[in-house]
Amino acid sequence: MFMIIFRSMIVTSLRDRISLFYSILFPAALLFGLGLYFDSPEYRFNLLTGTVLLSTLFWSVQGTAFQVHQQRNRGVYKLLKVTPLSNLSFVLNVTLARTVLGLIINGIILAIGMIAYAISFPMANLAVLGFILALGTLCFTAMGFFVSNLAQNEAQINMFSNLIYIPMLFGSETFYSLQHAPQWIKTAGNLFPLTYLVEGVRISYTDIGEVLPYIGIVTAFTVALIFLAALTFRFDADQTLLFRKYPKV
Repeated sequence: MFMIIFRSMIVTSLRDRISLFYSILFPAALLFGLGLYFDSPEYRFNLLTGTVLLSTLFWSVQGTAFQVHQQRNRGVYKLLKVTPLSNLSFVLNVTLARTVLGLIINGIILAIGMIAYAISFPMANLAVLGFILALGTLCFTAMGFFVSNLAQNEAQINMFSNLIYIPMLFGSETFYSLQHAPQWIKTAGNLFPLTYLVEGVRISYTDIGEVLPYIGIVTAFTVALIFLAALTFRFDADQTLLFRKYPKV
């Protein structure tokens, strides 16, 4: 059952041309476009890591939300009612499949930037970076699943996704420093996992010994979001979250 769901998610994900565009081509264009205007080696490293994480957001949150929504509308998930698979197991299968593809996409963007800007990672640091990116992709994929459970249509998916994207991107140092930003912006950014993922990714390049606290925080967000996605999972497109009996996860 696990491999059937896993393969199905891989195949349908690869057919999602819009998500592939916004997670590969758009970040690559952004990487080169901004790189032409900001030629500082330090900023180019921040640009590379920021672009990789932006790609992760597009692929994991909106890409997952739309894929789950479309499959639910086709009645695919109604078949799960006759299987012994729990909500939690199904959510894990979906998030793991999307995470595997997300890591491949991250690797493509990272390789392009490293070659273009002559940035190199020691093998140990690269391994830690890969682990953090895998954890972050899993976290945001679970977030995308949760968004799909909340939304009743594609317009609501866009609305909820933007409500997540805007404070996360503007409240973290993904592309710019918040050193002179108002304190309330920094505080708001600390409520989202992207802030800790950005810090963890960049610290993994300089001092892998300092990355554990950020891994712990992102792990906590990941576990919470996976359980939220499982708890709010809907088999039917017409099913609402309000006034319904929640199944065991």
